[in-house]
Amino acid sequence: MKIAVIQFPGTNCEHETLVAARAADLSGEIFRWNRPAEELCAFDGYIIPGGFSYQDRLRAGAIASKEPVMDALREEAERGKPIIGICNGFQILVESGLLPGLGGVDVALASNVMVSKGEIARRGFYCAWTTLRSETPARRCSGSFLLDKGDLVSMPLAHAEGNLVTADEDLMERLNEEDQVVFRYCDEGGRVETEFPVNVNGSLENIAGICNPEGNVLGLMPHPERSSFAWQLPPTDSAKSAGDMTAPGPGRRIFESMRRYIEVMR
Repeated sequence: MKIAVIQFPGTNCEHETLVAARAADLSGEIFRWNRPAEELCAFDGYIIPGGFSYQDRLRAGAIASKEPVMDALREEAERGKPIIGICNGFQILVESGLLPGLGGVDVALASNVMVSKGEIARRGFYCAWTTLRSETPARRCSGSFLLDKGDLVSMPLAHAEGNLVTADEDLMERLNEEDQVVFRYCDEGGRVETEFPVNVNGSLENIAGICNPEGNVLGLMPHPERSSFAWQLPPTDSAKSAGDMTAPGPGRRIFESMRRYIEVMR
């Protein structure tokens, strides 16, 4: 199972993402945006990692979404191959219309607006550990294939534009009905609270990740590659205190899900 980690100018998480994928028994390589796009067909899956593609000019992900490599990824997605977009990768998938995958650009990942006690507490870039609650049944999505509904996964986030919004009043109802809301921000006990600091960016309904209707394309704002090993975790985390720094961290479940999805679906 070979995956391509797509690198755009300004991407800065490609190497650690590839390391995390390899730890989940996915082989692969970094695929530069200006390679011949037709070479992508040789891969079983794709990850668009975090960073600041094209310095986030215009809007985060907007320029990268227009590159020819994205047309090739759209074709591979239509063939059922999995794509996971992390942070800036999520932004690129939204700007390209691959997410939520309903035929156009239906949502935006806007500037963070953190609300506490009914007032704006802060805006802009925010970096912290967060907890995600899996909202879909197992096997629904390529990046949550091994997660049951209600499972909690902790990982860090670092972004300025992760506030998922839409002008379509009916869209949220449709995403919920079709199980396209894959992850929500919650507290450590799994409770979804709509205000900061649990809702880390102001996103509608605490949404941290969504998939397309088919389930093979996933975007999420937090970084699973940054919690894929015990040595990356906070000192108080039980996996780290156990002493084995190379043990899997919670974020590895995203990459293991992708591997299993490829095994089952290809």
